[in-house]
Amino acid sequence: MAQELTDINKNNEMAFDGIVLPCSETTGIKCDFDNPTYGWKDLVGQIIPRSGGQAAPAFTAFRGGKVKEYAFSDTDIIDNITFHMPHDYVLGSDIFIHIHWGHNGTAISGTFAGNMNIMYSKGYTQAGEIFEAETVIPWTISTPDVTTFPRWAHNIHELQMSASAGAGGLINTDKLEIDGLIVVQFETTTVPTITGSATSNLPYVFTIDIHYQSTETATKNRNYPFYGV
Repeated sequence: MAQELTDINKNNEMAFDGIVLPCSETTGIKCDFDNPTYGWKDLVGQIIPRSGGQAAPAFTAFRGGKVKEYAFSDTDIIDNITFHMPHDYVLGSDIFIHIHWGHNGTAISGTFAGNMNIMYSKGYTQAGEIFEAETVIPWTISTPDVTTFPRWAHNIHELQMSASAGAGGLINTDKLEIDGLIVVQFETTTVPTITGSATSNLPYVFTIDIHYQSTETATKNRNYPFYGV
């Protein structure tokens, strides 16, 4: 049994076996005393280009000649980035997807744009749940000049990925659940005009990640139902 936080050991220190919280979907650890809210974490995606068929980004040096990243043309595609919903996800909270990208030119202008083609399914075949039809979320980044987006900078562009009832053409927040899978195909349709690069006058995409709100706690059960019965 966990000890009370008031237990004091012989060295006058707090001694306890662990913090016990109620196991429910509404229990967790929040931050900010003035405005308590669940904090944010990342689901990290890995860029793995297709090995054949349609266009794929070129793996080329970003700065210098050793470290390489993927440079994207206007028809390049990443198949597929799979995200697993973690056990500390705050049920009912919206999630946000973001692109980490950069360039190594001396000048940049125009638009960087494309689509996120997304499928989602809960786990454990609940109530006949299957992967839903693809949701297409377009993204656009205006790149007016090299002052706004400097050479070799690490840029992050974020957009909302889910909403209640799938409002706005997004995936449905109400269906997001622990152990669910989100599968994303990332494609570029427009790339900015970049000049002055020694390796590639194209934008580089480093990773594509998801921000989600976290309870900072685990679930009682490994599998569904996660919070016990």
